[in-house]
Amino acid sequence: MTEPHRKRSRVACTLCQSRKRKCSGDQPCSTCAQFGSDCHYDLQSRRKRDARLFQLQSAPTDPTTSNGVQPPSKEAKMVSPEETAARLSSLDANSGAAFARRLGLKVDPTNAPKMHLFAWNVGARHPLPSSMPPSFTSAAIPVVDLISQDEMRSLVTTFFDKVDPCYGFIDRDHLLRQVSRRWLPSTYESTLPYGPYDAVLCGVAAFGYLFSHRQANPTERHLAETARLILDQSLLSDTIPTADLVTAWVLRVAYLRLTASPHAAWMASCSLMHIIEATGLHLELAPSDDSAINHLPEPCDPETRRRLFGIARHLNVWISFELARSRVVLHGATSLPPTPRVPGTAEIFTLLPMSESLDPNKSTDSPDLESTLRSVLDQIHILPQLILVQCNLMLCIYRRLRALNCIISGDLLDRVLALSRKGLQAAREMVASTSPWHQIANVPFQVVCTLLAIDNRASLVMLGDAMRTLREVAAAYDTEVMREAYSTAYLLILLHQRRKEEDTKALMDVLKVNSGGSSVPRREEEQETSTEPHHSLADYPGFSWLSDLLIDIPSLGNFDMERFMYTDAWPEGV
Repeated sequence: MTEPHRKRSRVACTLCQSRKRKCSGDQPCSTCAQFGSDCHYDLQSRRKRDARLFQLQSAPTDPTTSNGVQPPSKEAKMVSPEETAARLSSLDANSGAAFARRLGLKVDPTNAPKMHLFAWNVGARHPLPSSMPPSFTSAAIPVVDLISQDEMRSLVTTFFDKVDPCYGFIDRDHLLRQVSRRWLPSTYESTLPYGPYDAVLCGVAAFGYLFSHRQANPTERHLAETARLILDQSLLSDTIPTADLVTAWVLRVAYLRLTASPHAAWMASCSLMHIIEATGLHLELAPSDDSAINHLPEPCDPETRRRLFGIARHLNVWISFELARSRVVLHGATSLPPTPRVPGTAEIFTLLPMSESLDPNKSTDSPDLESTLRSVLDQIHILPQLILVQCNLMLCIYRRLRALNCIISGDLLDRVLALSRKGLQAAREMVASTSPWHQIANVPFQVVCTLLAIDNRASLVMLGDAMRTLREVAAAYDTEVMREAYSTAYLLILLHQRRKEEDTKALMDVLKVNSGGSSVPRREEEQETSTEPHHSLADYPGFSWLSDLLIDIPSLGNFDMERFMYTDAWPEGV
């Protein structure tokens, strides 16, 4: 029998091309996925025929024909090679992981860190033993059996003091009424395995523990697991989720973003967006609208609808960006921006339109990105939580501009450094107040990468502050994630320093070779005892411009040019 023909891609990524390997043509290809490398296709340098073949291989199409070839749909819009390359570049530029990888490759391709989401958060809150299955319990525990009412009220206070100022989507009075109702021993709800509001209560309580204890305890773990079991069970129901259930889902996704793996958080955020669509929370309803459009089984305050949808979008957008994955877009959404609780005070929702403008599917050029960057920098936030969100958005836009090889003006670059410095200070304040927002790990790490990429005197001076902040986070939350992030940042700085030393040695070698002893002007003390005629700098070919420089620039009048040229003693190792 003849051996079946092996399928081979007509377009290879840059890494497979350099290694002369067969490329699968996927994104990422099998070789890059195996070695954890940054998979990039240089489509602009390929012929359009090969680029179209690549698009057909990677895009979903109609069923195959009898000979196994997938015919392109006539209605399908062909994407140009330039558009495909720009989208892949934007997808990577949004991700801090790809930025750190490319930074390392530029400095030292051999020792550069692999493609990895460093400093995703401060570390897993509930690391599971290898022998323990993900679902360590099969039944939800009533919240009244996990904590007392006094403990619940204390955790609620922590939540509204530290979490609600940034993620404001729960009505405090409504929550406290539900707490009083749930802990009444004579109510029917107290006899149920879990009440209809237990998922929200468990989610709030888990946040309360997270923002008041540096180390997780079994109670927090049971609260988080109970909320998960209730929400998973709700997906099996045929009934439309209530607004309270959507609230519990938002709490769940936010908690996972701070405590779990990237994939788990992304999957949950996508599920949340689909639940939002099922309930119709993304639609702005007029007072005369009936339940035919409003899918919620019970009325919901318009402001609550807007805030739930806004936080859900924020979480899905940023988790998707940081993982370089697609986000869920609800077409036809008409929800209005939430009204600020304090008039004239900027909230996290004001940054959402600027975040969504970075969608890789949208064509954005340098002027638009620079305008967006200025708009972000113009925002005034006082709370450390929101300063970190603002700084994270600013760093993402800067990465996009660098990917487009855009030259940023000195004034704008100074503002980028100023907000970075402000973000570092906010991160230290969050560590001191036991507020483990994911940005306290992510922002300092990305600031280190950004400062190394800028690579001027002002940015290098800031490196010490950035590393000190990252070290404080690692000391407060001694997890594998933080140790890895700090070690990687240290490695990037070390590689950068070694490159600088190599550049310095190359310059020293040039000066040493071109400073022959017979042509170096001697000092006055040596000239008094020497019988050789005195020579000025102008007497040597090629050095006359130095004398002219001393004359033309008065500020150099005290500069000892002849001593500078007297280079018999060189540093060791040169």
